[in-house]
Amino acid sequence: MIEPLVFLWPSFLVAVCLVGIHAYFGIQVLARKVIFVDLALAQIAALGATVAFMLGHPAQSPATYGYSLAFTLLAAVFLAFTRAWGTRVPQEALIGVIYVVAAAAAILLIDRAPQGAEHLKQILTGNILTSGLNEVAFIVPLYAAVGLLHWLLHRRLTGAGALVWEFVFYATFGVVVTSSVAIAGVLLVFSFLIIPAAIGVIFASSLARQLAIGWIVGTFTSAAGVAASFAFDLPTGAAMVCAFGGALAVAGLLYPFLRGDRQRALRVAIATARWSAAAILAGSAFQLVAAPRADQPLIDIIEHAVPSLRMLYFTRTEETTFMDASEYAERYRREAEQLNDLEKRNRTEGEALDDFSIARISSFLKSYGEMRKGEQFVMGEVRARARERIRWGVSLGLLAFAFLFAPVRWRRLWARAPR
Repeated sequence: MIEPLVFLWPSFLVAVCLVGIHAYFGIQVLARKVIFVDLALAQIAALGATVAFMLGHPAQSPATYGYSLAFTLLAAVFLAFTRAWGTRVPQEALIGVIYVVAAAAAILLIDRAPQGAEHLKQILTGNILTSGLNEVAFIVPLYAAVGLLHWLLHRRLTGAGALVWEFVFYATFGVVVTSSVAIAGVLLVFSFLIIPAAIGVIFASSLARQLAIGWIVGTFTSAAGVAASFAFDLPTGAAMVCAFGGALAVAGLLYPFLRGDRQRALRVAIATARWSAAAILAGSAFQLVAAPRADQPLIDIIEHAVPSLRMLYFTRTEETTFMDASEYAERYRREAEQLNDLEKRNRTEGEALDDFSIARISSFLKSYGEMRKGEQFVMGEVRARARERIRWGVSLGLLAFAFLFAPVRWRRLWARAPR
């Protein structure tokens, strides 16, 4: 238990620092109604990093950071000028233009570079799990200086102002985004910016309470995302983005219960859940009738949870064939997994395998993969034939459940029906 905490603690500390500054800027961005300015500036910073990458500079070098910052400051100048165009063209539209042009330019450059796909993935998702105390030592003084500047110039930097103050706001924002993108990637930085701030704005009206809620939610959500990525061996950046999305969904579901009419919210939630269940059941019934041999998501989920349900409609021969194919498919999966583990252990802990051994392992993995696909094809064919045979009865059963779930007062409709 101690080792995972020691390993994850530095990246979690970096995430807390990012939440701290981005929640504040997120509230300001929401107030200015320029929601996607972070994505635009982040993509501009990524374009600068791509230019540096094309010129031969390492991804985490000071030169790459300098290119990103220079590109971002140029974009800040442009954004400061476009604030005055809001009476004619919404600034959000211009921000969208900046984003798509920067993204297209980065793709054009990456297309000419070796390992361009890896560079693009690094830009989008970052690698916050590898960040540590060195990054903390760099960003804490930087973010503290930006926060102090905004505190001293709060009145001038809040809302629309003179051109110079608009430039100061976007320039400081760009400095923060440039530093954050290098650590966490474009997608996670946008999540840090918007989602904690949005939750704070939903539940509070004053800036202090909005910041407190945003910081608390961002801290706990970051911890959950980092822990989930470690526990399930997932990409950390993508796991944290999904965790932030889940936090916003939970906040949206809780808001009617905490700030509105709880009884009405409960009735609406129950009715929505029942209508959703009825729609899923009815859709599955019609799909089973129209295409019984196609994938049936609802039936597949139910059978995955309770495998014994298949035996209710399999014949004895189908049951035997299906079970044999399932056992062989699982055996081939385990064999492939053992080979992968062997190769990984030799690569990281022991002596590296020679080319002949690697070729043999690759050949075996390919063979196991093909054999497993063959067994899975047999399983799918047996299941499809059985479902085709019982489609009418199961479809009628699903429709009956759909009518039961639908929040409709059938007695009242029956009473009103003409005789």
